[in-house]
Amino acid sequence: MKNDNQLKFKSLIFIFFFVLFNVFIVDLFADGFIVPVPRPGERIPPLTVKYHRVNVEIINQVAKTSIDQVFINNHNRDIEGIFIFPLPERASISEFSMYIGGKKVEGEILDRDKARRIYEDIVRRMKDPALLEYVGRNMFRARVFPIPANGEKRIQLSYTEVIKAERNLIRYVYPLNTNKFSLRPLQEVTISVEISSKIPLSNVYSPSHNVSVRKEGKSKARVGFEGKNIKPEKDFVVYYSLSEDDIGLSFMNWEGPEDNYYMLLASPSYVGKKEKILSKNLIFVLDSSGSMSGKKIKQAKEAVRFIISHLDKKDGFSLVDFDDGVSLFSSEIIPASRENIERALRFVDEVEDSGGTNINDALLQALEMIEPGEGPNYILFLTDGLPTVGITGTAEIMKNINILMKKRNHLNLEIKSLFLKILQSSN
Repeated sequence: MKNDNQLKFKSLIFIFFFVLFNVFIVDLFADGFIVPVPRPGERIPPLTVKYHRVNVEIINQVAKTSIDQVFINNHNRDIEGIFIFPLPERASISEFSMYIGGKKVEGEILDRDKARRIYEDIVRRMKDPALLEYVGRNMFRARVFPIPANGEKRIQLSYTEVIKAERNLIRYVYPLNTNKFSLRPLQEVTISVEISSKIPLSNVYSPSHNVSVRKEGKSKARVGFEGKNIKPEKDFVVYYSLSEDDIGLSFMNWEGPEDNYYMLLASPSYVGKKEKILSKNLIFVLDSSGSMSGKKIKQAKEAVRFIISHLDKKDGFSLVDFDDGVSLFSSEIIPASRENIERALRFVDEVEDSGGTNINDALLQALEMIEPGEGPNYILFLTDGLPTVGITGTAEIMKNINILMKKRNHLNLEIKSLFLKILQSSN
């Protein structure tokens, strides 16, 4: 006797089919979408995506990608649709299912030639150029019925692939380009990537999206992306490199029609050998003027808190907070003990934005803390704009810095990013 799932397959004409064409290699994919099957003379655009959730697990270059999507049928009748997912080269489907009446039902594989005929017939009837570009690609296609009137259809898909490495650099791509196939912005997009490797990870980087990266020891990392009410226009890309060296180097180049671009990533090992870690002195100079209000002061404070929390006990540090005037956490460099770090974090929490930007006095106060012969010394200067209070000429400020350094016997000092532009002024 057939079970409930088997009856649903028959009564609801719930047919899935898998097609893999190996005609040519492509670099650009599009995310999964559902093309409604129209009635004669009818034209229905692809369904809108409600949410799109992706979990990726990469273990030694073998990537398993699991997708959970919900599509919305805004029409007043049940419709039939073709779910289409262009696959990366050499990827293989490991799972496909959809939900019927709240229950998860697994799909089955049908004849490849039959699937090709059904799809190409739909393309001919719809005469949609956007669909034509997928004929001949590596694709997964599934016939989905019913998609309830003014309702939703949830689909889950998993595939596995071996991602290539060029020297020590590995590139993972997820097809997120849905712009032309969703009438409305996606209400929710989340992507989570977990990377594990026998060889230590060095750089982990996304050139396509603003992601969070959290390393867990030498050989694991988590990458996250979240977006709401967006229309993705490009694929999601993550690069990561492998290196046994204390400093991992990765080189990438891109040749454009007019200009060529190059990028060198350098990353110290996550867990260094204690005997190789040099003690250092670090002075934070934090701009808390009125122009830093909102997101900028929040980002700057978070950056300072993070670095202070990860100082080595052999390090020394201090903080300078400035707007119209200058406020010191300590008038001298102090050890990075647990007690001093906790006091410094409280000092940062109490920083509020107001007033003008007195860059000259802030930098000179920081320099006064550094003693000749000590080092290495670093000043990390976080600001969003130009000086507006006191001495405002850049040349004169640099002159004052050079004079003080000569008086202090050429301090062993580097000022990192004098005008740090990761915190751009909104003006």
